[in-house]
Amino acid sequence: MNLYFGDAISIKTTILLMSFLVFLCIMVKKRAEVRHWGWFILGICFVGLYICILGATRDGLHFTVQQAIDGSVDPGLFPLVSMQTIFGAVLGIVIVISAILCLFLKKQSTRKKLFFIIVGSMLLKIIMIEASRIMLVVTSANLFL
Repeated sequence: MNLYFGDAISIKTTILLMSFLVFLCIMVKKRAEVRHWGWFILGICFVGLYICILGATRDGLHFTVQQAIDGSVDPGLFPLVSMQTIFGAVLGIVIVISAILCLFLKKQSTRKKLFFIIVGSMLLKIIMIEASRIMLVVTSANLFL
């Protein structure tokens, strides 16, 4: 439990992640009722970005970057060049491009598809990072020995 409720940033990130996942489930369930997908895309992009910043802070990405630059601190949870950072960056690019496309594509059916591309990318990022964190804790605790 310390993994998700160990400090203030972890608690805030966990609560926001859970709220975000509940919101996405509601949106998927009520997708037939939505008429203006642009507002929902704007909202999930801002909230998703905030959660991403909190998650990066929680996992010490800023320490990893600083350690790579001058070696003055211990690195964060994940190495600078790792599956987590590369996969997260690629999915982040997909999210940004999809959000920018929504500014120029006015058809709601297209925006709806882009909404689900953005949501899918966010969910992949969440699953990958959280699974990696759990695996790191499990392997460092030597539970398999």
